[in-house]
Amino acid sequence: MQLRQLRHLIALAEQGSFGRAAEAVHLSQPALSRSIDNLEEGLQARLVDRAYGQVRFTTAGDLVLARAKALMADADQIPRDLQLLQGLAVGQLSVGLGPFAAGMLGRPVLARMAQRYPQLSIRIEVADPNALAERLHRRQLDLFIADTRDLQQQPGLQRKRLPNMPVSFFVRAGHPLLALQPVALDQAMDYPVAGPNLPSGVAAHFDAQVQRRDRSFFSVICDDLGTLQHLALTANAVILAPDHAGFHHATELLERLPIRKQAPMQTHYSIVWLTHRTLSPAALAFTGLVRAMMEPDHPGTGAEPRP
Repeated sequence: MQLRQLRHLIALAEQGSFGRAAEAVHLSQPALSRSIDNLEEGLQARLVDRAYGQVRFTTAGDLVLARAKALMADADQIPRDLQLLQGLAVGQLSVGLGPFAAGMLGRPVLARMAQRYPQLSIRIEVADPNALAERLHRRQLDLFIADTRDLQQQPGLQRKRLPNMPVSFFVRAGHPLLALQPVALDQAMDYPVAGPNLPSGVAAHFDAQVQRRDRSFFSVICDDLGTLQHLALTANAVILAPDHAGFHHATELLERLPIRKQAPMQTHYSIVWLTHRTLSPAALAFTGLVRAMMEPDHPGTGAEPRP
């Protein structure tokens, strides 16, 4: 059974004769008759009674005709649905974000996606990179964005690096350490030092740079940027965070804390998706917004001029 045979059957019902139906579908009458014969042979059922130049559908023919009309309606809808999908008027998008990526990019990108594509269904999950990779393999996510330096090597994953962004230490305005800047890492440890779950090599680097051995350099580990910000404002904490408009420009109460002999630090985010899986138009739109927002001085970031 082929769709074109079903179209011929529908034309026969609409036109009432083989001659008019053949003309409607641009076939010769013998070719149309063979098409109906082949359909009946394939289904092993008589669909049409031919007598005295009239066409009468059998009970089986009426059943097949009803199903054929529904199938043709769905088939004709496919091109329109694809056009809507390309225009993001319909569709679904499931994105995973690492904790810091969520804090830095989640809100502004989600706001822009919702504003531009109000009919698109979007779901955001926040987790560590290895957990996100598992969900990606289960096809529960279309893609995820996270720091991938500690992501376990897994086959079938494709990565695309995002532009690096600076990372800095921050304290509240008026913090005592600001009068000593630049400060040494050991001086910062006189206060709570808070940061995210860092890649193992980065965390070891900080512990190796300090002289104190009474505790690790970071006394508080937290992946939520809002909580880190609260610690800085209420507990005199020194916090490590992306130096990005989406974080510290949201409040004028945080200031960068220069650290003596500290090499520049940067994010290491990547977009990750399954190899050989074509990203949907919605996924491409999302990643395009992310890349644009991470470009230096991109107008969409709301970044302020830096001295």
